[in-house]
Amino acid sequence: MQARKIKPSKPENLSFVPDLQRPAADAMMKKKRNEAIPLVLVSLLLILLCRVIQAFFSKRSSNAVGGIRTMVAYLSYQNTISAVAGLVLILWAGKGFAVDMRTALISCLFGSMIFFATFCNICAMKSGTVSLCSVFGTAGILVPILAGAVLFGTAVAPMQVLGIALFLVSAWILIGSSRQVYTNFSIKTVLLLLGMLLANGGSMLAQQLFAAYVPDGDVAVFSFLSFGLIALLGWTARALMGPTPEEEKDRSEPRKLALCGPALAMAVFFINQLSTGLAGKIAPAILFTVSCGGSTIISTLVAAWVYREKLTRRSTLGVLLGIVAIVLIKVFE
Repeated sequence: MQARKIKPSKPENLSFVPDLQRPAADAMMKKKRNEAIPLVLVSLLLILLCRVIQAFFSKRSSNAVGGIRTMVAYLSYQNTISAVAGLVLILWAGKGFAVDMRTALISCLFGSMIFFATFCNICAMKSGTVSLCSVFGTAGILVPILAGAVLFGTAVAPMQVLGIALFLVSAWILIGSSRQVYTNFSIKTVLLLLGMLLANGGSMLAQQLFAAYVPDGDVAVFSFLSFGLIALLGWTARALMGPTPEEEKDRSEPRKLALCGPALAMAVFFINQLSTGLAGKIAPAILFTVSCGGSTIISTLVAAWVYREKLTRRSTLGVLLGIVAIVLIKVFE
């Protein structure tokens, strides 16, 4: 009769066993974070530099656009340059060009929202201050938050409600200041500001959808499709509009637009790329505050210095309230 072999049982709980590798792993992670700090700081500075370019050329292009046909052609031109930049990045990375239906659909949504946001921004700047347009554009963060509350039952925090209230106060103050600067400020300007808010919010929502439903997607491919498809649609729409009337030609400044297009296209492209790259390295609240809060401050200073939009105590208070409101809305998301 053979003796039955008894296998040694494994201990059920090994939590008492010390993890000898954990200190080394923690030290390695800390070292990587410290090494990444200079890159993060440089990226944030580049984002702010791009915001300066964006603020300067947005107002300049608004003054140079003379009509709807010129506007559509200009935006198509700008999106074409952004699409080419995305294509260059795809070829540089050498990862191929993988596209699925979700990426294509979300790219169309993102591109169309960017198109309409830029359209509304340029038109609104003709009768509204740069700081007012900047605050309304940044407040697009309200759209994905409210969409989450309506569609998915996501709770809105009390501090976010406070942020929304502060934004309304900021908007009221800045609209009053804008009416003192531009006598042609009207209900049309308000509708354009609301359109810009909704379109910017739609682009933020599209980015969130891309991150959620295409987690392994290539950002460069996403950018190329977004800008490329809208550029194609824009050029098609421009061709169907027919020739530009002489009156519109007289009001437009094509040489300025030829310079503004590449500058704005590359600024927006690099802001998106750098922000995406920093998303996993620093807290979203910090990134959003520096990028969007910095954008509002820079836009206000550029408008006051270059375009002589008077900076009063009232307008300064409105800008600061707007920044605080948007930061509250984002931090407590």
